[in-house]
Amino acid sequence: MSDIELDPQRPAPPPPPDRPPAPTPSGDPSSKPPRRGSIAAGIGLAWLIMIAGHLLLTPFGGLAFTPLPEALVGVAAAVCYGKGIPRTGQGLLLGLASLLAVILLLVAACFGMLALGSFH
Repeated sequence: MSDIELDPQRPAPPPPPDRPPAPTPSGDPSSKPPRRGSIAAGIGLAWLIMIAGHLLLTPFGGLAFTPLPEALVGVAAAVCYGKGIPRTGQGLLLGLASLLAVILLLVAACFGMLALGSFH
């Protein structure tokens, strides 16, 4: 057949003594993967913070138009990253970006309506 000789199968070498053995997958419920959060929850939380923040600042007159709720969303994203739930932090930043996109579209629509009307 063939003149090639294959080496016999050798067992894997044991791990070095300074490193613990690799964990084996098991059905143990205590070995759950770490919680990473949810992007959808972050987006919803960002919108909730921004809407509730502006509603709570409305009675204070000029404070209603300050970017305090948006800054709070950025702080909440940093806290989520610090606590080890980065997907929620990403969702918070995406929610902030979606707010900026909605504002841009609303302003463009208003200028479009004014340009087609009596805005000269």
